[in-house]
Amino acid sequence: MPKKIYLSSGIPVILQKMDKFQSFVLGIWIKHGSRHDPAEKNGLSHFIEHLFFQGTKKRDAKTISYEIDSLGGDINAFTTREFTSIYVKGLKKQISRYLDLLCDLYSNPLFPEQEIEKERSVILDEIRMVNDTPEEFAHDIFMENAFQNSLGLPILGKENTVSNITREDIIDCFKNYYGVGNSLIFCAGNFDENELTNFLEKNIKKRKSKPVFFDNPAKFSPGIKVYEKELHEVHLCLGFETVPFRHENRLPLTLLNCIVGGSVSSRLFQEIREKRGLAYNIYSFVSFYSDTGVFGIYTACEYKKINKVIKVIMDILKKLPDNLKEEEIDRAKTQIISQIIYSSESPSSVMQTLAYNEIYLGGVYKVKEQISQIKKIKFEDIRKVAHYLRKDSFNLTVFGPIKKDQLNI
Repeated sequence: MPKKIYLSSGIPVILQKMDKFQSFVLGIWIKHGSRHDPAEKNGLSHFIEHLFFQGTKKRDAKTISYEIDSLGGDINAFTTREFTSIYVKGLKKQISRYLDLLCDLYSNPLFPEQEIEKERSVILDEIRMVNDTPEEFAHDIFMENAFQNSLGLPILGKENTVSNITREDIIDCFKNYYGVGNSLIFCAGNFDENELTNFLEKNIKKRKSKPVFFDNPAKFSPGIKVYEKELHEVHLCLGFETVPFRHENRLPLTLLNCIVGGSVSSRLFQEIREKRGLAYNIYSFVSFYSDTGVFGIYTACEYKKINKVIKVIMDILKKLPDNLKEEEIDRAKTQIISQIIYSSESPSSVMQTLAYNEIYLGGVYKVKEQISQIKKIKFEDIRKVAHYLRKDSFNLTVFGPIKKDQLNI
């Protein structure tokens, strides 16, 4: 069962013991992500994430790499639109050594000028790589079109904004937002609670931080935008605004996603790939944030097929509220419940679930509670949220060898 305690600094620590394992995963999560970056400094949070590993008062970048490999563990980080996480995975028997490394990276980064310039070059290459990967690029430009403010800007940043970020920007952002008040710690796996909490108490710097804020609240922008580029296929992202993470309709929408395009038995996959052979890859997805949410569909196909694909997608969505079937909902519930159970058997997944529940819902939920919530969803709950996918309020982003006037919408 999850347990929540507080360090003397006020940082919450949420723990879940999993004694059958020999390993643990501990993450420090900071409630600062890409949507908190000033537009002209887009990519700043992601830049800081990279720099956590580039040197502290005790360790340089090479020492950090050699030390984690010598321990046989894994240390990494990631940035999302609304938070940043730095985490370590290792064996219980050497937990103090892993924590010493992680706490040092979080508490004492130096942000050396030479490492900033090196990582700037690495990040610019990362951005170019995404831009050369049509599926990833399609998702990025879809979000930018759908939310034309801080939420929609790319997590990695853009070449021009990353090029203009200074060491002063990095240090100011870190000092202002990466401390007590915005930080939370989550741990799942096999560990000694007293050893872990005592170590964190002594080694997590009590650095105060300002409250995070958004430059602009999320505002969904319907519309159609086409980006012409010579590719073999046309890539498409179609999306509808839904609800925030805390909303009661989040779980019904999650089930609806399974029915529409979240699995191989879904309507989109069966109709567009299996029955008609119009596309190799098609799926739907849901994303939930603190103040909004998105239900999206992605596919890629030959440009001659794009209008047919769009018509089939729209027909499926239009008919959803009136032809849902109990067997589809039962199948979706089985899929989601299975995913919850699978996740409960992985310390990494449990750690992430603890984080999302605490950050967005303000609490901890046992697996039985999560399963119970899914089972309680009724047919009418799914039917009601199907109306979010209405044809007159969507954002369509198309990328590939096609012009806007060639689309029949």
